[in-house]
Amino acid sequence: MSRPEPDARTAADLLHARLATQLEALDRELAAVRAGHPEGVHQARIACRRLRSALATFRPLFDPDVTEPVREELRWLGQSLSDSRDRYVVGQRLLHQLADEPLSFTVGPIASRLRSTYLSPAEVPEALDSERFTDLRVRLGLLVDDPPWTAKADRRAAKAARKRVRADVARVRDRYDVLDTAPDHDVAMHDLRKAAKRLRYAAETWEPVGGEDASCVVAAAKLLTSHLGDRQDTIVSRAHLVALAREADAAGEPTFTYGRLHAREQLRADAMDAELPDLWERFTAVVRELG
Repeated sequence: MSRPEPDARTAADLLHARLATQLEALDRELAAVRAGHPEGVHQARIACRRLRSALATFRPLFDPDVTEPVREELRWLGQSLSDSRDRYVVGQRLLHQLADEPLSFTVGPIASRLRSTYLSPAEVPEALDSERFTDLRVRLGLLVDDPPWTAKADRRAAKAARKRVRADVARVRDRYDVLDTAPDHDVAMHDLRKAAKRLRYAAETWEPVGGEDASCVVAAAKLLTSHLGDRQDTIVSRAHLVALAREADAAGEPTFTYGRLHAREQLRADAMDAELPDLWERFTAVVRELG
């Protein structure tokens, strides 16, 4: 698999470098998953997201009949990898929260339930041994070896990438503008996070030819996604705490402490919502320069 030089001159050069680099990263991290390294799953999911983001943001540069099915299969792979990683992260988060609780408020065998529920040894996801995954890996290899470019891929890299990044900035603004009127605030916040993450990955792709402008967008989008990601963690944790409380109640165990942890997570989410407008102003100050 050849990789173009980083000083890309056309959009095709730039995108090919991104795809090749992320496919190498995916292969490397999936090998780590098979070897039992816990961070491999997380890093493999990031490589999937970066590949999907490149194919989505720069869709006009590719034949969609080829790339859209691959993008959907990358979504499937990322979701297949998510369960074991997400459960481990939730377990670590809740154990950390529990450690901060006063002993007088820690009622019942909570720590042991958390450990038995979440901290079992990681297993290799079944998806990696499936024909579906094998087919996806073949298609990714073909995509990198012979990308299905459109005529727009011959355009100058810096100009083409800047234009696509501006489109993703607009996408983030649209998601932010509906927060106050969305029927489900948590879903709307999650949609904003996904849009900001896509912008971050798009700006990373632009960075080799975008200079300081691109690096500033990467940093601003990363700050926003980190904040929204922490908020999303509180939503996931609360859902797990409700399920844990029901299981504990069915087993005749006290549920008081699960309620306290749930309330703490809700307060954390409320505080992060209050912080978002200031963070948004900082974000818009950076991306405003893109036009």
